[in-house]
Amino acid sequence: METGFIPHGKCTYSVDGNIITINAIGPWNLEFFMQMHLELAEVILSQVDISNFAILLILQGDSLAAQDGLDYHLKLVRAGPTKAIAINSVLSNAPKITQSIFQKTYDQAGLKNNAFDCTQAAKAWLATQLNKEH
Repeated sequence: METGFIPHGKCTYSVDGNIITINAIGPWNLEFFMQMHLELAEVILSQVDISNFAILLILQGDSLAAQDGLDYHLKLVRAGPTKAIAINSVLSNAPKITQSIFQKTYDQAGLKNNAFDCTQAAKAWLATQLNKEH
């Protein structure tokens, strides 16, 4: 899909066991989500157990997304193998709105999700979600 726009927003990835942490700084457009999912697929395929991994999503800055980007994200999340996702929006400029938007998206995708103010608590919860099936 060629759109002609450059991705708006940035993200980095780190892996601890089978938990992928995504630090995402917004705002985000469709092109960002397209690039992010390509990069995330590489991380999933090379660094975690594809049948048993979870994601910690740390949202920062102007963490709002264009609707076409959220629609694209929903479609891929719905089809993906992620066991659970934890959302930490404390560093967002609009934490409650950001948390609500992303939880709604993950609820629509049928992905188990929870919001946290603390990274360690989020990782502990994710670890329990992984251990449930293995």
